[in-house]
Amino acid sequence: MKFEYVATTAAGQLQRGTLEAPSRKAVTDVLDAQRLIPITVVAAATHKHLVTGGMTWQFGKGGVSYIERVTFCRHLAIMLKAGLSIVESLNVILDQTSNKKYRRVLAGVIKDVTDGKSLADSLNGYPRIFSGLILGMVKIGEASGTLEKNLDYAANELEKDFELRRKVQTAMLYPVIVLSATVVMGIGLSIFILPKLVKMFDSFNIALPVVTKIFLGIANFLVSYGIFLAVALVLILFVWRLLTRWPPTQLFFHKLYLSVPILKKIVANVNTARMLRMLSILLTSGVPIIESLEITAGAISNAVYRRILLEAIESIQRGQTLTSVLTDEKYFPKMANRMIDVGERTGKLDETLAYLSGFYETEVDNTTKNLTSVIEPILLIVIGVVLGFLAVAIISPIYRFTGSIQK
Repeated sequence: MKFEYVATTAAGQLQRGTLEAPSRKAVTDVLDAQRLIPITVVAAATHKHLVTGGMTWQFGKGGVSYIERVTFCRHLAIMLKAGLSIVESLNVILDQTSNKKYRRVLAGVIKDVTDGKSLADSLNGYPRIFSGLILGMVKIGEASGTLEKNLDYAANELEKDFELRRKVQTAMLYPVIVLSATVVMGIGLSIFILPKLVKMFDSFNIALPVVTKIFLGIANFLVSYGIFLAVALVLILFVWRLLTRWPPTQLFFHKLYLSVPILKKIVANVNTARMLRMLSILLTSGVPIIESLEITAGAISNAVYRRILLEAIESIQRGQTLTSVLTDEKYFPKMANRMIDVGERTGKLDETLAYLSGFYETEVDNTTKNLTSVIEPILLIVIGVVLGFLAVAIISPIYRFTGSIQK
């Protein structure tokens, strides 16, 4: 099998060539023996097929993980720095990808680039996969000749964004597991234990306590209508997911998230950190403030903060400052507003935004670390109440039964 390789010498000189070998590992062994450092090793037949292109697949839905998006930017930047062309670099990424949907997207991007489109225009055909930040950084990088640097910026941004999401999800995992276990245990006792006890008590004509009747009624309802209830819950979750993504109702739900105790601080700090970090990266790359706000608005998922950025664009176009727009303390802290004012006055807005984004990332980190300790007492109370009612529902009729025997 023939392989095409790109490698560097110890002095850093780039070399390209082809080798006949049974596997990619055999090629790297040959290169090592020649004291060459392999950068990429690609099957030549696959490479040729991919460059000439195939059908361009318009894949609008997700299906591409966050990690794959990060590695796309990181690997593309590394290979461009090593001297590979964009098409060669994209083919290497495609050759290393096992996700079928992602491969279709990359094949379409390669075809577009081969046909003469810019990388930014090629990626723009898949906005659900390549976010506004990636598209913006690639577009500016191609225009300014700093594509490799901008791809590194985008990769760093996506990595930090992924880390923020992971911290929040990890913090919420514990309460979800505990509450789910409590609900399952309560349902199990109500369905499998209580009915058996009730049959025994009925045979002795013992009146059941109110609490026991309540749990028994819940158990009977679940047995009779459990399937319908499960279907209804799935439909509710499906409709809720649609409404949170539908623009006319999305703003309402995102405002709701910013009103829930405990959750509102995390949501506000996460979106503030993400917004400020994107603006900082774009301004540092030389992108004008208006275009930076447009790119950031396209990359922010929260509708409230997206609207704030769009309003900022209109205000700045009318001659106002960024500080005069970011004044709502419910969504944007006063301290951040004051520091942005200083950054605008001193001409160091990008540095100020970078500092603030780091500060609020630390705030998110501290909040998520303390979230478990904050929620734990609430969970204990909820679990105690549920288990207490269950204990009363089961023990009370047993107590009445033993009392009737003594009489």
